[in-house]
Amino acid sequence: MRKGRRRRRKRERRANSAPMISVRFHGHIKTTMGTEGVGISKGEMSVAELVDEVRSMAKGDRPGFSRFNTLVVVNDGEVVSASGSRRLRDGDTVLLVPFSHGG
Repeated sequence: MRKGRRRRRKRERRANSAPMISVRFHGHIKTTMGTEGVGISKGEMSVAELVDEVRSMAKGDRPGFSRFNTLVVVNDGEVVSASGSRRLRDGDTVLLVPFSHGG
């Protein structure tokens, strides 16, 4: 398959997929969630609401992360507090990183 076709198909898949906030996980949040990421289709929401939504999807009754011990990286650049009021919209990409993650 030629490059042009691959690019066109990739664009078509993106256009056909429902708009959502793409959420990726790092460290023990990824372990708790059992996946590398999820998509959330809720339109517009605050960072704090997003973290609460993700916590509600976690395995078990005690997910081990909250608004108060998680950093949020929005669109591969802006770092915000998970308890913040920064608004997220469909199409945003979010990375959740626990404070306790080593490096």
